[in-house]
Amino acid sequence: MNAESKQKLVRYLKYCIAGGIGAVIDFSLFTIFVKFFQINYLIANIFSISVALILVYYLQKNWTFQYQIKEKTKTFQRYLLSVALIYLFNNGILVILVQVLRFEVIHSKVIQIVLSTVVGYILTNYFVFVKKDEMPDNNDDHYTTIG
Repeated sequence: MNAESKQKLVRYLKYCIAGGIGAVIDFSLFTIFVKFFQINYLIANIFSISVALILVYYLQKNWTFQYQIKEKTKTFQRYLLSVALIYLFNNGILVILVQVLRFEVIHSKVIQIVLSTVVGYILTNYFVFVKKDEMPDNNDDHYTTIG
C-alpha cells in the first residue's frame, strides 16, 4: 500500500470513528425523544441530528481532516449545505422505511445511520474539506491540511 492510499485509509477510519461517536449521540437522543418523550420521529430526528452534527463537524475539522484555516473561508457554509442535504436524505430514508415499508422506527434509524455514513463521507471528503487545488473556485477558500 503506497503512502497516499494509507493516508486515505487512515482518514476514512478517523471519519468512521468520529461519525460513530456522532451516531451514538444521534441514536441515543433519538431513542430518548421517541421512546421516553413520545416525540414524533421526524421531529426527534431534527434534534438528534442537529446535536450530533455540530459535534461531528468539530471532530472532522480538527481531527479527521486536520483542517487549518489561513483566511476567511466558506467551509462552514459548505458543511451546512452538506448537512441540509444529508438531513433531507435521512428523513427521506426514515419516511420510506417507516411509512412505506413499515419498519419499526428504531430499526429504521439504525439503517438510516448506516446509509447516511456513506453519503456523509462523500460530501465531507469531496465538498467540505477539499484540498485547495481540488476546489471548484480557488478564490473563495484557502487552507491546508496537516500531515
